[in-house]
Amino acid sequence: MIKFNIVTYGDSNTYGYSPDGSRYTDRYSVVLNRLLGEDYIVHEEGVVGRTTVYSDIREGRIGVDSINDELAKYDKIDLLIIMLGTNDYKIKNARLLSEIEYGMDSLLQKVIKLNNLSKILLISPILLAKNIDILDKEFDHNSYILSECAATVYESLAKKYNINFFDAKLVAYPGSDGEHFTQESHISLANSLAEIIRGVDLI
Repeated sequence: MIKFNIVTYGDSNTYGYSPDGSRYTDRYSVVLNRLLGEDYIVHEEGVVGRTTVYSDIREGRIGVDSINDELAKYDKIDLLIIMLGTNDYKIKNARLLSEIEYGMDSLLQKVIKLNNLSKILLISPILLAKNIDILDKEFDHNSYILSECAATVYESLAKKYNINFFDAKLVAYPGSDGEHFTQESHISLANSLAEIIRGVDLI
């Protein structure tokens, strides 16, 4: 039986970090694997604090520096799902929408050169809470504005590289900390992605 390998690549929301500091058991990748059934294997590559190109005091958090090595461990990737960008909105990182575009564009340029990669689904992150500047001092109101507008940039990049696109904020939203998915959002996103993936030719 053919198994289709899907890799979910992202930050703490791919990892399944909960607003209360725990890790969800039913994070979106787990629910997605259950919905798609036995013909698919969904692998997780989520790291808390990961950015596209912006530095972090913690090691291994810059996506563009490590993504090729992380994906190279898979013999075959039929679909790569990238949902990354929330940490780019931090005050010390991107301040302009053009900088958000630069970060994801740089990551995609590097990823598309992978020989074992056939298809990509790019997901723009959820909308931060409007009071994110109060909930988390690493963000400010400009961070909220960037999260509100980033989908237009991501969709444009998806068209540029002829890859699939989905806007997570259409079905998912943050919990009490203003930045991490609620449990319901993981389930909603998984349901939406299952529909998209069933319509994508992975052969």
